[in-house]
Amino acid sequence: MNRRIAPPDPVISSAVLLLMLLSAIMIGSASLSIAEVRYGDSLRIISHWMIYIPIGLVIAWAISSVHPDWLKAASLPLLGIFLLLMFAVLLFGIEINGATRWFSLAGMTLQPVELFKPAIILYMAYYIAAFPERLKSFSAGLAPMLVVLCAAATLLLLQPDFGNAVLLVMVTFCIWFVGGVPLRHLFALVAITIPIGLLGILAEPYRAKRFFSFTDPWADPFGSGYQLVQSMIAFGSGGLSGSGLGQGVQKLFYLPEAFTDFIAAVLAEELGLAGTLALIIIFAVLIWRSLQIAMHANETFERLLVLGCTLLIAISCMINLGAVMGILPTKGMPIPFFSYGGSALFGNCILIGMILSVQRHQSENSAEQHLQNSRKIEAIV
Repeated sequence: MNRRIAPPDPVISSAVLLLMLLSAIMIGSASLSIAEVRYGDSLRIISHWMIYIPIGLVIAWAISSVHPDWLKAASLPLLGIFLLLMFAVLLFGIEINGATRWFSLAGMTLQPVELFKPAIILYMAYYIAAFPERLKSFSAGLAPMLVVLCAAATLLLLQPDFGNAVLLVMVTFCIWFVGGVPLRHLFALVAITIPIGLLGILAEPYRAKRFFSFTDPWADPFGSGYQLVQSMIAFGSGGLSGSGLGQGVQKLFYLPEAFTDFIAAVLAEELGLAGTLALIIIFAVLIWRSLQIAMHANETFERLLVLGCTLLIAISCMINLGAVMGILPTKGMPIPFFSYGGSALFGNCILIGMILSVQRHQSENSAEQHLQNSRKIEAIV
């Protein structure tokens, strides 16, 4: 029988394309002056972004064509490879703003954590699906996954990258909960993890100051609260309809990371509440449709894989928007498909590719199951 897989889900595909289109418009607007000053070429940043976008789409399409069984088979080798890369970046990576998170390759930078996060989700989904009978036992079930998570979090904290460490822990706990890990184990881990997390924040004065500055950024408007103050000014200036595309002021060296972590603030200033709501609605549709695919998945591995990928995208989006609006602590986390950054874009395209892989092969798996059931009925008759 010739296997035919379904085309990529039109809702997810449309949402991702809309996010990338909106991203290209806003990054173009936010980066022209910065690129002119930094590189003497106002189109330097947006031209790179227009190269990254099609590469990301090809990555997503290629992974979506791979059967989920192949992804499952590759989970352990990929985990090993990216664990080594995460260790290697500590030894051979370059330091930017006090953090060692990047490799320098031919004048470009690669942040391995963006590829590491999908590998962790892939492993967790594989392990729970492969050994469901072990989950009742802490030592035989949860402990191996916990060792992997602790190793991942430790490597991230050494960079240091507290935000992605917290993100991975949150998403992994959600996968464990849905996957059937006993609540007594999860509650015990939460009771241990929260104090450790607080100690991690308080152990570094700069981290504690930055973490708590969101409660009153105006107390230190030119220090720890500077980014948030400028972001809030951008949101306030935008009002309902915005100042107009390209007419924003905060991107002109007032707002740090205007085309990366704080690109949503530039959107709010230039397109107003209408633009911000449009961005949130697109993400809501993307997340809603992805969760639908998870609920209709045929196997535990596929269901947990899609859930984990969706949560990584959803929580990253919420953390970014919460930070730029002053609802959550300011954290250097890009908004998926929207903030500038090649590594982040490619990592998110891998996540979308794995979601679409499950979606595209659902009809194939359902057809095969239907054929097997028909044959069984015919044999009985």
